Order: sequence, then structure tokens, then C-alpha cells
Amino acid sequence: MDSFIEQTAPGVAYSEIKKMIMLKKLKPGQRLAEITLSQEIGVSRTPVREALRKLTLEGWLRMVPNSGVWVASPTRREMINAYEVRAKLEQWGIEEAMPNVTPLLLRLLEENIEEEQAVYEGRISAEKYPEINSRFHLSIAEAGGNEILCQHIRTAINTTDVYMVLYENYLDFSNNRSLSEHRELLELIKERDTEAAIKMIGVHVHNGFLDLKLGH
Repeated sequence: MDSFIEQTAPGVAYSEIKKMIMLKKLKPGQRLAEITLSQEIGVSRTPVREALRKLTLEGWLRMVPNSGVWVASPTRREMINAYEVRAKLEQWGIEEAMPNVTPLLLRLLEENIEEEQAVYEGRISAEKYPEINSRFHLSIAEAGGNEILCQHIRTAINTTDVYMVLYENYLDFSNNRSLSEHRELLELIKERDTEAAIKMIGVHVHNGFLDLKLGH
């Protein structure tokens, strides 16, 4: 476990501010005030400042020197670019993974889908959904054995996870098609249908972009 997230004052501040973003209590483009956050969380401004730095590095916030800190508000073009890059990387990742499919990998993916189902049914906290969703994708990428590619896929997923939380009603599971698409992808992997799996992962990532509520 990241020691930062343990129950230190900076860890508490980090967890609470991130939770506010994930529950949409803080909105894209909203300016954050250290003193207000410190009062709400019940810690001093120093750990809040540390938490804001970490969240900025992770892409949740945007920090402008001598100006302030805002919740991230990427442009439409930035988001399109991020999803396009992620789709290409994951297609490459699944191509490399397919020769290395093992019963263990299939079981890991099945267990991940079971966890995702548990989130849908309310048996696991909805705040865990992005982590569970990402783990499914990373398990496939890691099977390919290309660590540099995995690092890039991990970065791309982290970036689009931020966009998903900020701009998608990801807690409304009645309209979330990710679970059914994961199941479909798992079946293609079981069948060793590389071409169809590559196409499916591209469609799946693209659908993630289409599900963002970006307005016009």
C-alpha cells in the first residue's frame, strides 16, 4: 500500500479530497481553497497542500503558480486524444497478450468481472469501481510481458479514469455497458480470437469516450 494513503494527516487529506471529486462534490474547473478544505477535513493546511500536490501529479487537479489550484477541466480535444492513444496502446497490448493466455489469466479476469458485478449489485463500494475496472485492463496488458508498454497503458488508463470520474455518471450502473463488454472480451480471449479481441478493445475504449457527458 502507498504509505501516503495510510492514516497520516496528508493521507487523510488526500483520501477526503479525492472522495469529494469522485462523488462529484467538487466539479471540473472549480477552484480549491486550502483553508476551506483544511476546515472541512479537520487537518492543517500543510497536509492539505501535500495532498493537492499529489492529486495534481495524478491528473485530478491543475495547479497554476501564483494563482491557485483547480479541479482538472481538460479540453474536448485533450480527451479525444487521450482515448485514441489508450485504444491504440490497448490494442497492441492485447495482441501481445494473446499468445500468453493461461488458465490463471482467465481466472483473474473472471474474478475481476465478479468484483465488477458486486459493485453493480451494491456489495462493494461504488468508489472502488475505477480501480476494479482498470485492473481488468491491466491484467491483460501485463500478460504480454512488455513492461514499457504496460507503463504507457497504465498512464493512459489513469488519465481516462480521471475523465470518467469528472464527466461520466459512472455510478449509474443501469446505463453502464462496461461489464457486458468485459464479458464479451473475456469470451474472445478464451476463444483465442486475436483479431476480434483487438477490434473489441478498440470499441470498448471508444465507448468509454462516448459515455462522457461533455455537452455540445
